[in-house]
This record gives sequence, structure tokens and C-alpha cells, in this order.
Amino acid sequence: MIETTETMTTRDGVELVSTLWRPGGSGRFPVLLSRTAYGRAIEGPGFHLDVPRLVAAGYAVVVQDVRGTGASQGEFRFIRGEAADGYDAVRWAATAPWSDGNVGMYGDSYLAITQLLAAQERPAGLRAIAPHVSPAGLYECVYQPGGVPNLNIILTVSAMVLAVDELDRRIALGTATEEDKGRYLAAIGLPDRLGERMRELSERLPLSDQPLLADLVPFYSRWMDTPDPLDPLWRDGIVDHSLIEVPALVSTGWYDYFRDASIEHYERLRGESRLIVGPWTHFTHERSICGRDYGDQAGHEAVDWTGVHLDWFDHWLRGRPMREQARVQIFVMGDDAWRDEADWPIARAWHVAYHLGFNGLLSTTPVAGGSAEFVGDPGDPVPTVGGAIMSFDAFGPLDQRPLDQRGDVLRHQSEPLGARVEVSGEVELVARVSSTAPSADVTAKLIDVHPDGRAELLTDGIARVSDLAPGEVREVTVRLGAISNAFLPGHRIRLDVAGSNFPRFGRNPEKGATTLHGPSYVVLPTIP
Repeated sequence: MIETTETMTTRDGVELVSTLWRPGGSGRFPVLLSRTAYGRAIEGPGFHLDVPRLVAAGYAVVVQDVRGTGASQGEFRFIRGEAADGYDAVRWAATAPWSDGNVGMYGDSYLAITQLLAAQERPAGLRAIAPHVSPAGLYECVYQPGGVPNLNIILTVSAMVLAVDELDRRIALGTATEEDKGRYLAAIGLPDRLGERMRELSERLPLSDQPLLADLVPFYSRWMDTPDPLDPLWRDGIVDHSLIEVPALVSTGWYDYFRDASIEHYERLRGESRLIVGPWTHFTHERSICGRDYGDQAGHEAVDWTGVHLDWFDHWLRGRPMREQARVQIFVMGDDAWRDEADWPIARAWHVAYHLGFNGLLSTTPVAGGSAEFVGDPGDPVPTVGGAIMSFDAFGPLDQRPLDQRGDVLRHQSEPLGARVEVSGEVELVARVSSTAPSADVTAKLIDVHPDGRAELLTDGIARVSDLAPGEVREVTVRLGAISNAFLPGHRIRLDVAGSNFPRFGRNPEKGATTLHGPSYVVLPTIP
């Protein structure tokens, strides 16, 4: 394996730097290209593939620093501008002397959306992509629909990734020192106060007021001050699926915070594209998440992630037969097993309404009247416990019992199940609410309650209701997103409703008592 540093020039004269790994000797090879904001190390963030194995299989592997990161010139614009630069990068890779003209793209997260944005420009030579855990666009990275900030994600990424990468870049340029980096890391709580310090940063108001990020991540404050999705800030960085012609191997995890965006990519692309969803988070492909073991089939080794990609790219870049496999492969939690499906959403699913009874019961029996109240208090928000969050020690399917003593959470659960109930599809809560405040948040969590009492979080969501008049009752839909889970006999299906989930989501500044009215219900796509 030969390693070299390669430089290309974009249409506007900016030099972008790449590392190239290719087989030894002369020849031209199909190219696998990744474009990263997180450094070109062979095992750096966003790769998850065995690069030496790719090279041994006959590929030239190129990892490029996007504009304004690493050794590349220009200003880093975080997703904005990646469509044009991606087009230029593919054309360069397709015409390089070590290339046979066939290019595929791969990578996770930021490296995934750069693939989709490049693909919509239709560069000659691009044959297939493999976006893993990809956002839908810049706005969706920062906000939930309705302008609720994805605070945990965007603040943690900015403070722990983007700011540190920018310091490393400045150190390489000679404009910062290792001492500067040390002071910054101490300011965000490393090595032993990280969780506490990130909590303190999350609590700062207004959200745009982050002095630690003002110089290193200057666009963060503008993001926080621009909740309107129609603002011009967000336009350059939206994936237009109608322009993408190449097939995509789309993959994600049930606890990935870009899970729903990834699944939407598949749904909009269709054609020859495929979808894989495992019991994983944004960062991990292991069989266990924070003590929840999903079994032998779940881990990276069992799936052979590099082998899956080689099979995909061998077909589209080399014309080799692909192994017979379903268009959609999902891991059904609870059963803890993979299952093939013809498509997603699953056509045979029944959309069953489970009604929120105000005696704490969740059942398929309609509840016409009744009400229950919870308080949304920005001074004492319901703390985040697990879920699709960016955390270093507590995330994913965590037990919700630590919140049982809080009086600002409404809990509704079924009777113990007499038979297995599988929920596979997108979950929605339809809630009728009123509030003493003009604006109120409604959060919801779908939970699998085990016979021993463990309340395992599956998925959650939030909706913000604004411009409420006194006494007005309004229907709001809370999207909890997609899931596949088998609730086993003896388990209970539970739905928790509250006014906050902090710091996963930014707090509503209004304090008020919110009333949940009947009929309110959660729609569970149930597999017969």
C-alpha cells in the first residue's frame, strides 16, 4: 500500500489536500473518495471501514480535507458549499493518473452529507455512494421542526469537535500553540469535568452566547439566532434528492440522531438504493450500548461492514455480481435479530392508535374525555436520560426509572402483554393540549418496560406549540421517529409525556402549566 499527499484546485482557485492510499505498482484503480471535516487519519472520525482491506481489494482510497479544514485552504462553512466542492473533487478523482475513471463515495455523518450534495451535482465518473448516519441538511443538524434547537448535538459537536479541530489547524499553521489548546480543553472540563462543564454551557442564555466558541466556531452564534428554516442562511446545504441519479447504500442506527434523515434519504432515492438499520448509535457499531447487549448478530464483526461496502462498490464500480440480499435490512430489537424487508415503510404494518388514559393506562380503547397536567419550567427542566444524544458515557436505551420521582412527567403504560407486539415504522403522538403560557413544548418517549421494571427508552421527540390563546385547545403531532422493536410477552408499552427533555432539546423560555386533553393517542405501526 502506497501513501501519498495529493492536492487539487477547485473552480474558484482554492487548494484542497487529500491523502491517497493505493495498491503498490503502476496501474489505474477504481476510487473510493471521502470528504471530511475531521482530519485525514486512516482511522479518523467518520470512516468505520478497513482502508488496508479496501486497498488490498484493488481500490485507490482518497480522504480529502474539506475547504477550511486540515491542510486545505479557504473558509470552513460547515456543509454550505460542499455541493460545488464535491463535484470538483469527484471530477479530479475520476481523471487522476492513478484512477480508472470510476468513483464511489463513502463515510459517516459529515462525510455522508458531502456524498449526497456531490451526487446531486451529477459529476461524471461518480457511480455509487454509501452515506452512513447522514443529516438531511444544515438546518436539520441544528433544529427540530418548529425551531427547537438540537442543543445537545450541535453544542457538543461545536465544542468538542469543531473547536478542537480548528485549534489543531491553527497549531499546524503556527497561529496557535499547544498551550492554547490545553487551556481550551481545560475550559470545557477535560479531563474530569466534561459532563458538568457541558451542562453549564448548555444552560447559558441566550443560546448564542458562548464566548468559548466565538472565535473558534464563529457560525455557531448565528445558527442559534436564526431559528427560521426559510432564512437564506440554510439554503446552501439542503439535499435535493430529485437530482441524485446514482444508487445509494444508506445505513443508520436506531439510536442515531440522524436516523430519520437517513431513512428519508432512502425513501426519496428508491431505485437501486438500499437501507440497513442496526441497533447502533451515531458513533458505534458494537453489540452493546451502555449495558444493553443486543447479541451476537449486532456487532461490527458479525455484520462485516467493510465487506458489505466492498460488495456494493464491486458491483457499481467494477460490474461484478452483487450478493443476493433484500433491499431493506433491519435489526428488530427485542427479538435481537436481523430481518429482510422488501421496502420501508413496511407495507403490511397496521397503524394502531394507543390512547392515553388519564388513569395512567395506555390502551387501544378510545378515551373521549379527561385531562392531566404537567408543568414546563425552564428553571427546572426534565433532564435528558439516554436516547439519540452525543454523550460519552450515558446514551441510547437507558433505564428511565431515575425520572420516576418527577411530578412533571405523565406516564401511560399498557397492561402486561400476553403476546409479542412488534412496532416497526414511524411513531407519532397526536396530543390535544392547552397551556397557561403562550408557548409550550410537548415531549414524548416510547419505552419498553421489562418484567423486572427496567424502562428501556426506544425513541423520543418534541414539538413546540406557539401563539396559544388562553383556554385554547390545540392538536399537535409529536414525531418520535422510526423504530423497530418487539415488545415481548410480559412487557409493557409505555409513553411518557412532559414539557422538556434537556439538554437534548433547547428549553422553551416560557414557564407554564400544560394540560393534556383526551382524546390523545400514539400511533404505533404494528406488524401483524
